Amino acid sequence: MKNPREALVAALLVLPGPAVAADVSFNGILDARFFVPPADGSYLVGDLGKLRFGYDNGSASAQFVQALGQGQVLVTPELLASATARFDPNYGPAVDLLEAWVRYRRVSTSPWRWSIKAGAFFPPISLENDEIGWTSFWTLTPSAINSWLGSEIRIIGTEGTLEWRRNAGTVTIIGSIFAWNENAGELLADRGWNLDDRVTGLYEQTRLPDATVILSGGTPPAKEHLFKQFDDRAGWYLDLSWEPEGIGGFEVMRYDNDADPKARRHDDVAWHTSFWDFGLQKQIGSITLLSQALLGSTVTKPSSQSQLNTNFRSVYGLAGWDLDKWWLAARIEWFQTRTRAPGPSALLSEDGHAGTLSASWLPVKWLRVTGEFLISDSTRSERAATGDAPRQIEKQFQLAARIYF
Repeated sequence: MKNPREALVAALLVLPGPAVAADVSFNGILDARFFVPPADGSYLVGDLGKLRFGYDNGSASAQFVQALGQGQVLVTPELLASATARFDPNYGPAVDLLEAWVRYRRVSTSPWRWSIKAGAFFPPISLENDEIGWTSFWTLTPSAINSWLGSEIRIIGTEGTLEWRRNAGTVTIIGSIFAWNENAGELLADRGWNLDDRVTGLYEQTRLPDATVILSGGTPPAKEHLFKQFDDRAGWYLDLSWEPEGIGGFEVMRYDNDADPKARRHDDVAWHTSFWDFGLQKQIGSITLLSQALLGSTVTKPSSQSQLNTNFRSVYGLAGWDLDKWWLAARIEWFQTRTRAPGPSALLSEDGHAGTLSASWLPVKWLRVTGEFLISDSTRSERAATGDAPRQIEKQFQLAARIYF
């Protein structure tokens, strides 16, 4: 199979030539933050902290976090090409691609409408992360569910959508066939759930937990590219949603990367990851209620002496209040993993819960100021491998200024 870069180029080659008139648009976000992190190291530097920021002394700091840019070309009323890139001066490559896809959606005046998309894109699963670059409207930090999806799940393949539009609402069925997601589930097994709005770029090398590397007999630091394909098997997902007019809706998805858990290439091993996702959204006047539940498993069996089976589950509930130029949100959530493996497998299991409060203000249309407080309480015995207590209570405050253009 082609590598991801070749696949993206091949998808973009279907665009018509310059003789076709096109409507071009570009928008983005500049994101700067002041934050007070927990006194626990962030997972971004190999520690087992649950949050984006973390220093041993817990000192306050300020940082330009990222710039996100999304360019779109409406080649015809039916054909759209889109790409989203990120500039991040702090972690990974300074510039990376998050999405790049082409969609054909037939213009239809009947109740039925269909479309097909190809390239690299996020799955249609999140009720929170519906803005540029997997950013969330209600909070800075998405739930543990959507934090994990942004870290490990990227669809590199094709997706088809069929909509049945009625006065009472819309029924949508979405199906996909994809590849280059052999490692989905590895981070969830190795480091557990996280609460973080930084998504993985398509070409970056992700830092693995130092504790996992040590327990495996290796020497940290260790990094790995997550979007790979080497077992010649395609994954799939199927999503069904119902959106009643003006009051919310629900969705259910089944995802299966169908990786061969016994496949390996050099030091790479495949992880067979599958899950169910359930989502519910309810609108009551200016109040929005969101809830998602996700449960599944990830398995790798590179040899008869080496195998790992992790069951995972999480659920959250969020309430948001729209006050015109102010938005207030509160979220509570619970998460868990259970790992079975030869040896001390309980070290990789965890239990945790978290709460988030957020307030956003839009003084002008191009500026959004958000304050967020998040607290996470989790227990993971693996932390003892690096000298930390298994139970950690982490608190993080952020004040963000986002400029939209």
